[in-house]
Amino acid sequence: MSESGQTSTTADDTVQADTASQGGFLTPGRKRLLLLALTLVALVFAGRWLYHRITHVHIDDARIDGEVITISSLASGQIEELPVIEGDEVKAGQLLARIDSRDAVLRREMLVARLRTFEMQMEVVKAQGGQVDQETLGKYQSEEMRLQAAQADVASAQAQLSQAGGDLRRAQELTDQKWLSPQALERVNTDYKRAEETHRKALADLAGARGALSSAGGSRKQLDVVQRQLMVLMRQADETRAEIRRQDNDIAVRTILSPGNGAVVMTFVRRGEHVSAGQRILMYHDPANIWVEANVKETDIEHLKAGMPVELRVDAFPGKLFKGEIIRVGKAATAKFALLPNPNPSGNFTRITQRLPLRIQIKDRSLPLRPGMLVEVDVDTRNH
Repeated sequence: MSESGQTSTTADDTVQADTASQGGFLTPGRKRLLLLALTLVALVFAGRWLYHRITHVHIDDARIDGEVITISSLASGQIEELPVIEGDEVKAGQLLARIDSRDAVLRREMLVARLRTFEMQMEVVKAQGGQVDQETLGKYQSEEMRLQAAQADVASAQAQLSQAGGDLRRAQELTDQKWLSPQALERVNTDYKRAEETHRKALADLAGARGALSSAGGSRKQLDVVQRQLMVLMRQADETRAEIRRQDNDIAVRTILSPGNGAVVMTFVRRGEHVSAGQRILMYHDPANIWVEANVKETDIEHLKAGMPVELRVDAFPGKLFKGEIIRVGKAATAKFALLPNPNPSGNFTRITQRLPLRIQIKDRSLPLRPGMLVEVDVDTRNH
C-alpha cells in the first residue's frame, strides 16, 4: 500500500475513535442513572410539598383589609372646597370638604330675628301683666273694703231695725192701754219705717259691693290670660332657639373634617358639584389599622384558633415573608351573608365546600401594605 493510503486510513480511525468516545457519555446505563436521579429529586420535592400540605393550612383566598370609611354629606349644597385628592395623607381635624353654607347662614339670621321678636313681645306682655296687676289689685282691695263697710252698715241697720220694731210693739201696747197718745205711736211707727228703709238701703249697698268685688275679681283673672300669653311666647321662643341650634348644626356639618389620621382612597365629587344629603364625597382609611381577611375552608377550620402564628406572602412583594397572628375565627360561613342565598327549591344539590372568615393581624409593617392586596396564608398546625 502506498504512503498516501496509509495516511487516509489513520485519519478514518481517529474520527471513529472520537465518535465512540462521544456516544459513550449517554450510554443506556447512564441514562437510567440520570432518570433515577431526576425521579428522586421530584419525589423529594413532592414529598416536601405533600408534607407541607398535611402539616399546614394554606389559604390563597385572602386580602389585606382595613377600616375604609366613606365620608358622606349630611347636608345638600354646592362643594366650595375640596383640598384633597386620592392618595393624600390627612391628619385628624384636617379639612376634607366644605359645602356652601350661605343659605343656611341666612336662615339662621332669620331665626335669630324671630327670636328677638318673641323676646320683645315677652317684655311687652310682662309690662302689661305688671300694669294689670297693679290696677286690678288696687281696685280689688278697694271693693273688698267697700264690701266690709257695706256688711257693717247692714249689721248696724239690722240692729236699728230690730230696735225700732221693738219700740213699735211697746208703743202699740201702751197705746192700747191708753198710756200713750196716737201721735206718739205715729212717731214711733215713722221711726220704724225709717229704720226699715235704712236696712233695705244697706242690703242694696251690700249687693252692689259684692257685685263690684266680683267684677274686680274678674279683672284680676286678666293676669291669668296675660300669664298664658307669656307662656305661649316662651314656648315659641324655646322652639325658635331649638331651630337655631339645629341650624347651627346644619352649618357645622357643611365643614367636613377628617375624623382621624389616614389616607384618602378615592374621591367621588369635584369642586363646584352639587351634592345631596347622604351622598358620598370620599373614602379614606388609616394605613396603620390594617389586617388580613382570609376565607378558610370549613374542612380546615378545626385546625385553626385565635393566637396561632401565621406566615404571609403578599403578591405585591414577592420573596418577602410577613409574620402574623390569628386574632379572630368566623362563627358563620360567608354564604350566610350572600345577598341572594340559594334555598335549593328544586331539590338539585351540588355539594360545595363552604368558607369561613378569618382575621389575621400583621406584625411586620415595614412595607406599605394597601387594602385589597392579594395575600397567601400559611398556618403551621403541628404544634397546635
